[in-house]
Amino acid sequence: MTRQATTAGFTMIELIVVVTILGLLASVVAPRLDGLSPKYRLRSGARTVGQNISWARSLGGGVGEEYVIQYDLAQNSFTIVLPPQEDEDPELEIDMRQTMGILTLPDGIEISKIMHPDGGSDAYGIVDITLDEYGTTGSHIVILTNENNQSIAVHFEAIIGSIQYKPGDEAEFPRW
Repeated sequence: MTRQATTAGFTMIELIVVVTILGLLASVVAPRLDGLSPKYRLRSGARTVGQNISWARSLGGGVGEEYVIQYDLAQNSFTIVLPPQEDEDPELEIDMRQTMGILTLPDGIEISKIMHPDGGSDAYGIVDITLDEYGTTGSHIVILTNENNQSIAVHFEAIIGSIQYKPGDEAEFPRW
């Protein structure tokens, strides 16, 4: 019995030592993870934007209707605007149409710029990007920036339906 009590005592001491070491490691590693989280929030925001662009394009092609992605740069949000309903005027203004709900970006992530294929860009206000039923319009680049001034570009090429993610400073449309 004495041997079992001694073994149990050593096991308990070993357990306490292991837990203490893990606690010390966590206290050293945890602050470093905080520095990484802005990068991952930036990536998460970019994926959210990219997935919703793809979704809007799929909806438009699937039902043969025009969808609009509306970005609100002041609120760091965006929404998919539905086509006019059957009982509505087909020329109904975009601001009067139903939406699929407003999506906001993660904390600390902002839409810093929307770039257009013609070389223009928007850095403030409301920006409407029309995705036609044929998938031939709506190419644009969304530049997202975090609080550490890191940026990522979500580049949507409408005709081929591709979405590419690049560093924000490398964002540009090809010039032919």
